[in-house]
Amino acid sequence: MTTIEISQLRARLERIERQQRRLRRFAWGALCLLPLGLGAFVRGGADPVVRAEQVELLNPAGARQAVLSADSTGVTLTLLGPRGKPVSALQLGDSALTLLDAGGQPVATLGGPRVKHLVE
Repeated sequence: MTTIEISQLRARLERIERQQRRLRRFAWGALCLLPLGLGAFVRGGADPVVRAEQVELLNPAGARQAVLSADSTGVTLTLLGPRGKPVSALQLGDSALTLLDAGGQPVATLGGPRVKHLVE
């Protein structure tokens, strides 16, 4: 490899590491704010448990901002844009937290599948 290729690889690696750190902070921040958002549903004298397969978070104008849903694969927090279309999502599965883009494709994953060792 030439020194130019090495410097290009080093710059790319630094950029990817910065993006990963940013995504990790975003994911932890979203997970920390999730209980606060759900706490808005608790009111004095109301049933202390809210049970639903899907919860929609609305802005003051009544437009959907986010959707929290649960199914057999795990829990998903979908963030919606101004027109109500998904712009990104956090999906918490059995052993991984995945950040999805607007098309539902994985962008980054924290954790991953559990490794099973084969024994002969």
